[in-house]
Amino acid sequence: MPAQFWGQKTFCLLTGASQGIGRCFAVEFARNFGAGSHLVLLARTTSGLEQTRSLIKSANPQVTVHIHSVDLGDPDVELYKTILNSDAWAGESFDLKLLVHNAGSVGKANTLSKDMDDHLEWNRYLSLNLYHVTSLTAEFLRSFPSGHRCIVNVTSLCAVKPFKSMGYYCVGKAAREMYFKVLADENPDLDIINYSPGPVDTDMVSQLINEVQDEETKSSFITMKSTKTLVTVEQTTQKVIALLTSRGYKSGDRFDYYDQLPQ
Repeated sequence: MPAQFWGQKTFCLLTGASQGIGRCFAVEFARNFGAGSHLVLLARTTSGLEQTRSLIKSANPQVTVHIHSVDLGDPDVELYKTILNSDAWAGESFDLKLLVHNAGSVGKANTLSKDMDDHLEWNRYLSLNLYHVTSLTAEFLRSFPSGHRCIVNVTSLCAVKPFKSMGYYCVGKAAREMYFKVLADENPDLDIINYSPGPVDTDMVSQLINEVQDEETKSSFITMKSTKTLVTVEQTTQKVIALLTSRGYKSGDRFDYYDQLPQ
């Protein structure tokens, strides 16, 4: 792997950039990009994307920001192709091509696994949490077939540990993480990391507290919220920045917020 990660002229596409972890990633990553970089932000909410763009301009005015209001729950390869092959950077060369898969959802946390029999609900959930990821990744690799290409997949402890009432989320994260492990094995020239950001204090935690059916799972989130032991978006963003700086992981690996950084 190249010794340097940050400070290069970078093309970056980041999903779920209108709030929470995605917004913080976008701003702090951009702060570390070199002059002439382009950052493409995808999310459903235009107003949230505009706010993120404004923060990025203040953090690093040498980065050009492009926003697209997109429903990632309805995967569209032709749309992804159009976005990735924009005239805005046609003919430019980039030292680093970075794809950050942050967008995702919890799913129905009021449903236990024994009742998850609705195939239409499964399709809706997997369209947002898996299908768009594989489609967008494929188009990203077609658009940038060589050079240093890095993919950051935001995963979760739920990908490797079961949590009651969170069956949709656990299955979606596990499938997504395994996809990137296989992709890394098939393409040793790619730089892929599955990053688990820890229990971050975002709207998702509030949703789980309100909706999760299992009392044990609900109690654990209530306790973390009340004792202020949830991870902040700033903390988890700085951790992944340090991880990418270290270059000390094997492509396809998973890394958790609580793991010690590679020396």
